[in-house]
Amino acid sequence: MFEVLGAIILFVVVLSVLVLIHECGHFIVARLFGVAVEEFGVGFPPRAWSTMRGKTRYSINWLPLGGFVKLKGEQGEDADTSDSFASKPVWQRVCILAAGVASNLILAVAIFIFSFAIGMPQVIDSSEDAARARDVSIHITQVLSGSPADQAGLRAGDRILTLDGAAMGTVEEVQTTIRAHGDSSLTLSIARGSDVLSISATPKALRENADRVSLGIGLARIGTIRYPLHIAIVKGMEMTGTMIVVMVTTIVDAFRHLAFDGFVGPVGIAATTATVTKLGVPYLLNLIAQLSLSLAIFNVLPIPALDGGRIFFTVLERVRGRSIKASVENMIHLIGFAVLMSALLLVTFRDITRLVSP
Repeated sequence: MFEVLGAIILFVVVLSVLVLIHECGHFIVARLFGVAVEEFGVGFPPRAWSTMRGKTRYSINWLPLGGFVKLKGEQGEDADTSDSFASKPVWQRVCILAAGVASNLILAVAIFIFSFAIGMPQVIDSSEDAARARDVSIHITQVLSGSPADQAGLRAGDRILTLDGAAMGTVEEVQTTIRAHGDSSLTLSIARGSDVLSISATPKALRENADRVSLGIGLARIGTIRYPLHIAIVKGMEMTGTMIVVMVTTIVDAFRHLAFDGFVGPVGIAATTATVTKLGVPYLLNLIAQLSLSLAIFNVLPIPALDGGRIFFTVLERVRGRSIKASVENMIHLIGFAVLMSALLLVTFRDITRLVSP
């Protein structure tokens, strides 16, 4: 119970920090271009405490889920005053709107660089990597549904320590040992977070006429490799680029095929946080970097109510030579927000169903 509560609190803290960093980007660039910030809020109303500093109210609110920045003229009002968002040139407004996305992107790069510098867990696939790696072990990366491993209670993320008392050094050794057992029971000593468990499973042929038995697991040899700072910078940027490609491809495929099963909401992410926390700080840092990157990519989508949607209308104003009526644009963003909240509720309901289903 306390473990679950701790994971939820950690998730709320992480999400709040990521959203606050996002809003800080808007705040800093808005001030840089002379736009008045009416309020910078930590959390969401109702307000618990606030103070005025110059023209800006800084507040702490009761709902601890991120924060917000309220800019003067962000709804199109006060266009005739020099410190209004609405009075600024298109390129400045685009920079202000994109600053939140940029902040999350920069944070993700920084975390990846830091992770590679202190030691990033990764698949060991060469003798050079093996020589530099520490804490090398065989990880279960996938468990097929209905397989002997699934029925025995093995999970993705488990580390294999021994098979029938024998230490395993490579993926090939694990595979050979499993096949050599035929259809007899095999005892696995596995590490799951800080716990060491003994689990018995019986390999079997997973397909008709298959000539090999299996537990139905995916395996990888994973170790922690630490890089010098100059290499860590390159590795961090490469990792960021790779993750962006993967996330964008996933989103495009989801909309192309109208298949959103791979998307998770706050409940699903909180459950993942609980699992990752058990694996250690490097894994948690990697998750935070991916969440920051996801927040950046999601917000840049040209969907009403998101930064990308507001950027779209701002650029459209430049193309048309005149702005869309403020009341019309605000209504479109309001509808977009309602649709997003409805989608979030559906995803959350699906996540809860997955967690409670046997």
